[in-house]
Amino acid sequence: MKTLYIDCCNGAAGDMLSAALWELIDDKEEFLEELNAAGIPGVKTYAIPSVKCGVTGTHFKVEIYGEEEKPGEKVLALEEKHHEYMHQHGIEHHHDHEHEHHHDHEHEHHHDHAHDHHHSSLGDIERLIRSLNVSETVKTDAINVYKLIAEAESQVHGETVVDVHFHEVGMKDAVADIVAVSMLIEKLAPDFILASSVHTGSGKIKCAHGILPVPAPATSILLQGIPVYATDVQGELCTPTGAALLKYFVSNFGPMPVMNMENIGYGMGTKDFETANYLRAIWGNSDNNIKTGYDAPHHKQTHEHHPVNHSAEQKKAVLNRVSRSIGHLESVKRMIENDSDAGDVLIQLSAVQSSINSTARVIIKEHFKHSIKNASKTNDDKAFDSLYGIIDKFLK
Repeated sequence: MKTLYIDCCNGAAGDMLSAALWELIDDKEEFLEELNAAGIPGVKTYAIPSVKCGVTGTHFKVEIYGEEEKPGEKVLALEEKHHEYMHQHGIEHHHDHEHEHHHDHEHEHHHDHAHDHHHSSLGDIERLIRSLNVSETVKTDAINVYKLIAEAESQVHGETVVDVHFHEVGMKDAVADIVAVSMLIEKLAPDFILASSVHTGSGKIKCAHGILPVPAPATSILLQGIPVYATDVQGELCTPTGAALLKYFVSNFGPMPVMNMENIGYGMGTKDFETANYLRAIWGNSDNNIKTGYDAPHHKQTHEHHPVNHSAEQKKAVLNRVSRSIGHLESVKRMIENDSDAGDVLIQLSAVQSSINSTARVIIKEHFKHSIKNASKTNDDKAFDSLYGIIDKFLK
């Protein structure tokens, strides 16, 4: 079974995860072209070679309006670039000062965020992602990951998800990383996505609201249910975006299973610690009959009966998708109870529909893979008729 194992011994950040996965694919330049043609306004991503403690890897450099955020960078420089970009592209620009503002600490591995004065709601972010030139699967995954971040921020600040607002620059950083990871996972198409326990780092970080302990409050919420640990490394090793990506895509956390390693990717941060500041992505094959400390995958294939999925891991992945759909639908219920804006309710309903359709596609793909193979072997016309019936029902 195609297996992706993510080694989080130095934490996890969105740009590090995307760079590590990028190193695993063959068509690297073509992917960068696809990512930069996705259509995130003012954003461009570059793959930069990087070395940490003698290990060579890749740093994903994200530029916003032609600038990369750096320590001590002035807000006005980015804001001028933002105004210039909006003017050149005929986009109306406005300032939103009425809301309390939040940001994620995505690139704390290497810098502190500057704070642009333009802010975006979750609805704005969903509309942005929906407009991108990427597949529907990538759009759905990216929106669902960002919703995890928004839900965590809403819990921290005691607000509804709709009321949480994100700084423009930090939001676009995170969207670029999340979309990149979603695109890469779609391209790699692993059967299993597993990860190690997550190193959070320690100490304190400075953010818009003051000095906070590591892991930051939103990161702590996102890491609930995931095995974590800290050492004496001072700094935020796991960011909210990194935590959200792991929570959404990884089906099990623990030691690396027995697997034949075929490729290894290294995604680098830019800060330097005594330990190498990289995330490692390991690609290979695991035997679905080997017990590894994870639930042993098993197959129950017959010509008459086709279960939703054919291993414990795949079943768990589908159940996780269903649980997320239920959670989104519960959010719709709460929004209606709270007399939320109709437009926001419709956006949320659209996300529910996309989530359900995404789950159906996963089930259909797995079902067809086994059913068509069996039907072809036996020339079973009834089996083919059954498959055609499923397609008709799904397209209605």
